[in-house]
Amino acid sequence: MIERISPHQNLITVRNEGEVTKGFTGVSRGEIQRAFGSRPSPRKKRTRSEPRQYTLVDLERARDRVEAAHRRVDNDRTSNPNRGRAGLERAQLNLYTIESELRRRGITQ
Repeated sequence: MIERISPHQNLITVRNEGEVTKGFTGVSRGEIQRAFGSRPSPRKKRTRSEPRQYTLVDLERARDRVEAAHRRVDNDRTSNPNRGRAGLERAQLNLYTIESELRRRGITQ
């Protein structure tokens, strides 16, 4: 004979969220601490990271990106003349930044 189990017998009753947190993790919500005490972040100012040290490989990649952007603009057959222009300008700006940084460091002329 098969015994039938009512759906209500398998339910787990949860009284409050604190019991669930403590029951599953062993830590109650009140015991969880932030890294900087009660504040969400430190109060000191952030320091700026060092500027990127570009290499000749980065220069070649930037030149390739500019050429690819030129090809995309030239091969575009839509009626919008500005389509792809932003990508080309971004690639040219990146190339200019890398070239000027390498010139400043004396790696290129």
